[in-house]
Amino acid sequence: MAAILSRVGAFCARRRWLVVGAWAVVLVLAVGLAARFAEPLDTKLTVSGLQSTETLDQVDREFGGGGGGGRVVVAAPAGHTLAEYRTALAPLGTRPTVAPDGRIGYFTVATAPAPSVLDQVRSAGLEVAESSELAPPPGGSSSPGIGLLIALVVLLVTFGSLSAAGLPLLTAVLGLGISLAGLYAVTAVVSVNSVAPTLAILLGLAVGIDYALFLIDRHRRQLLGGNEDVRASIALATGTAGSAVLFAAVTVIIALAGLAVARVGFLTEMGLAAAGAVLVAMLMALTLTPALLSLAGRRVVGRRWLPAPKVAPRWVGVVVRHRGVAVTLSVLLLAVLTAPVLGMRLGLPDDGSDPPGATDRRAYDLIAEGFGPGANGPLLVLAEFGGTPDPGPLTERLAAVPGVARVLPSGVRGRDALLTVVPESGPSDAATATLVAKLREQRLVPGVTLLVTGQTAVAIDISDHLRDALPWYLALVAGFAFVLLMVVFRSILIPLKAVLSFLLSLGAALGCTVVAFQWGSGPLLGFLPTIVIGVLFGLSMDYEMFLVSGMHEEHRRGATPPEAVATGFGRGAKVVTAAALIMIGVFGGGVAGGDPVTRPIAFALAAGVLVDAFVVRLVLVPAAISLFGRAAWWLPRRLDRVAPTVDVEGAALAR
Repeated sequence: MAAILSRVGAFCARRRWLVVGAWAVVLVLAVGLAARFAEPLDTKLTVSGLQSTETLDQVDREFGGGGGGGRVVVAAPAGHTLAEYRTALAPLGTRPTVAPDGRIGYFTVATAPAPSVLDQVRSAGLEVAESSELAPPPGGSSSPGIGLLIALVVLLVTFGSLSAAGLPLLTAVLGLGISLAGLYAVTAVVSVNSVAPTLAILLGLAVGIDYALFLIDRHRRQLLGGNEDVRASIALATGTAGSAVLFAAVTVIIALAGLAVARVGFLTEMGLAAAGAVLVAMLMALTLTPALLSLAGRRVVGRRWLPAPKVAPRWVGVVVRHRGVAVTLSVLLLAVLTAPVLGMRLGLPDDGSDPPGATDRRAYDLIAEGFGPGANGPLLVLAEFGGTPDPGPLTERLAAVPGVARVLPSGVRGRDALLTVVPESGPSDAATATLVAKLREQRLVPGVTLLVTGQTAVAIDISDHLRDALPWYLALVAGFAFVLLMVVFRSILIPLKAVLSFLLSLGAALGCTVVAFQWGSGPLLGFLPTIVIGVLFGLSMDYEMFLVSGMHEEHRRGATPPEAVATGFGRGAKVVTAAALIMIGVFGGGVAGGDPVTRPIAFALAAGVLVDAFVVRLVLVPAAISLFGRAAWWLPRRLDRVAPTVDVEGAALAR
């Protein structure tokens, strides 16, 4: 593989303008197709096959949607009631539903009233707020520019060359543009959910910078080491570092495609969109990066602004000398950070998740204040009778179930009766999920089957489905990573350590997110753990492959275990640190300027990269490998004979 990639790099360096022109054509073509054929993205997060979704479809057919629409919530000033403002409320509808205290009420409408009408009501002294069905919550201003600026600063400090610093950003942005344009162009033939680009943007930008960074760093080290032939150095870098890039990318692509095991449409779309972004990033790193390096010539070496730092050799020396303590302390730290995951709750966002200043959040709070928290997430109970429906006794018995605030008859059709059950708890409270499960188990009236649905029940079922599918996806990712790393490094302990350390990084990232966003608030986004697994796994594979491949290369050259760890770590620690700082900056921009949905995702990824790079890769990995000694590179003979030979370090090129 290294020899093949070396020839690819040599060709791209030699025919640099052809390669640059070809990628320019691909970009223009993708943007043109997207501009011409792109369709709006689907905004519904649904999962087929769930009882609640099928029952909701039945309710829509029989009862006309069971009370769909949005709410315009109005509130009179303290000490007054809405009855005093009948004339002012007339433009909103005929009659509002008023809370027992008479101060708060709401109108259920199909479309949002004109802004002038709302202003007229406000001018009378009333507070007016709209639910998200009428006024979608305002999104935060995402901050990719902040992340890219941080990336540029880190790369300038790392390389001391504007040419070397700019190339990873250029290839990453171009690759992301091609990926997104291609994704929007695909909407002409298939429906794509609005959440699909999220993972593609995060992971495409991350690995786009990382992959180019790895190749450029290898090329610069070769030039600084005395290699005078720029094109020969590019070919060698593409064959060596490019091999690590290829196998890391293939691992991530398969893991992302594995999101299909969850059998959730929008997650499958997210996985495939992100896999496409990773594929484009890999192809650009292996072709466009060599071409741009050829155009830059020796300018990528730049000038050394500061003396060569001795931090990495000193650090790894301390870690190797105290390897047992380093392994113990790093594992304990990660375990402590992981502990809050035991209390993690998953859900889907609702109006109560939005910032307090948003109009839909204010509508949510007013409804809870006037009608009780359960009024924001009523349940629909479809009662199927064997004969003529008599919902009276069922209504009384449902109202007596613990956790039910009130029950409202909502219609009878044929042998079915629809009842609206208002819980005592809010839609995102754990007590509401318990109530849904309890209602499904109830046999309150003989011969009557109860089916629970409504948006709250659907959200609970989707979250449960995602939670149940998570272990299977995690097992798929971990298992594939173990097999691939075993083949690449001819080792049992190295892939085992890699899988366990990734799980610790993942647990720490999710634990920190639980503390920051769940404690004192609502549950985490249902598909947040899945997204974090996909992105963090991709970055962990990058760092693991690049750092450990250097150690493996030294081991194959005959170095002793401590020497292999020290030399390989010293060569890769700087670039892994730079890549991690860049990703923390990119994801940190999402935390600072993201919306309520993307902010916890960005935080989890930033925390995950922080612990994975600076605790796992820079402490646990060198300590554990030095603790293993020569056993780190041991593979049973039977496996060694059947496993294919993968030349990631480019031993064939060295020969």
